[in-house]
Amino acid sequence: MKTLIHQSTIDGFNTMLEQFKLKYSNHVRFLNYLDTYYIQNGWYRHWCKAFQPDRFTNMETNNYVESWHNQLKSMYLKRKGNRRVDRLIYILVNDVEPDYISTVNRLVLRIGRMSPDEREARKKCSWRCQSLRN
Repeated sequence: MKTLIHQSTIDGFNTMLEQFKLKYSNHVRFLNYLDTYYIQNGWYRHWCKAFQPDRFTNMETNNYVESWHNQLKSMYLKRKGNRRVDRLIYILVNDVEPDYISTVNRLVLRIGRMSPDEREARKKCSWRCQSLRN
């Protein structure tokens, strides 16, 4: 499954999916479940790198994982223990994923806080525009 998730091309994903199905062909119930709930309805597009290239950038560090785990526990799970798996999945799909997509889109569109360099560049541009108007 990990190999499927990290496939960077659609053709590579399709090839690895077929190999995965052949390798685990003796696990019929699992493959039927995977096919019914993830493959046929397109949910695999939410967790495969080939279909979500923006989500998989800069995720190789342990600090990123630890920070995200802390955010998950504190913001979404409210530091409550013994969450049921179905409730956790519900929170991940309905709360965490939309927030994450929003954050990625905000970063791609460069909406939000400016770095000091960006702020300085905007000031210079503003001064130039004002001098052109005068």
